[in-house]
Amino acid sequence: MPRQDRSPRPNALRGTACVAALGLATIALAGCSTPPEPASPGSATSPAPSASASAADPTSALPPSTCRDDQPGRYVAETFTPAPVSTTEYTAGLKADVYQPADDPAACRVAVVWVHGGGFTQFDRTGDAEQAWGNALAARGYVAVLIDYRLGDGAPFGLEMASDPSRTAVVDNAIDDAQTAIDWVRTSAADVGIDPQRVAIGGTSAGAMTAAGAALTATGDSRPCTLVSISGAINNEWVGADPVSGLFVHGDADDVVAYDSSVSAVDEINRAGGAATLVTISGAGHELTGVPEPEVVAAAAGWLREHAAGRCG
Repeated sequence: MPRQDRSPRPNALRGTACVAALGLATIALAGCSTPPEPASPGSATSPAPSASASAADPTSALPPSTCRDDQPGRYVAETFTPAPVSTTEYTAGLKADVYQPADDPAACRVAVVWVHGGGFTQFDRTGDAEQAWGNALAARGYVAVLIDYRLGDGAPFGLEMASDPSRTAVVDNAIDDAQTAIDWVRTSAADVGIDPQRVAIGGTSAGAMTAAGAALTATGDSRPCTLVSISGAINNEWVGADPVSGLFVHGDADDVVAYDSSVSAVDEINRAGGAATLVTISGAGHELTGVPEPEVVAAAAGWLREHAAGRCG
């Protein structure tokens, strides 16, 4: 699953452009692009709810709280300058880079654990795409925690090629590390200025798969508020009762991780009683896992504002 950092095709962002036009209260595709038909009637790709059915305007301030993170536009608009990145060890031998807003009046902020891609065998938290995600989230008021995790050897692979016991163990290790990172964020909340009740997780490609595994199999305090998956997939066996909510963003021309992986993930989570939505990027391939376009960041930030900042779930 090699990284592809090419820019999306000119028409690739029609779906998320529509999301931005609707103010990010909901993820909407109807009337903006024509994605392939979902594999089953349960897919949440479309139709989109009308603007009147949307949640409260996400550019408005959150209700006042002791966290004091109720600045208008926070969590969706670029409101802050990112502070210098700090690096820490979140568990033995594994590091995390913490991106946060500078000159922030808030006492506690929403945290997002972000997991890099690379087919479970390559790359780390310091890639160009990861730095772009960290800075983009920090500029919107989040605390982004970009993590390294244990990698396997050999050629990169995805979940569909992880049936071999050695590869299954690599995926399990990655998921365990991501859950450990969530736990570290919560136990370090006072030091980093995070609200331990509002922690989300996301990632790209194999990192999205890792984030999904961590979110969907977590219990108790390890369970995050929500999940953001960019060009990822899930193992249906991870989905139990009352699954974590999730946003899945995927290009319908992806020849590395099949677009249908996200279609089926959304179906499976919704079928189990969760709340999952698919944003289809028309004509885009696996380049979505590179440095993100503003519309992709906007879709993710809008989802996180609604499902982590405004409420957990």
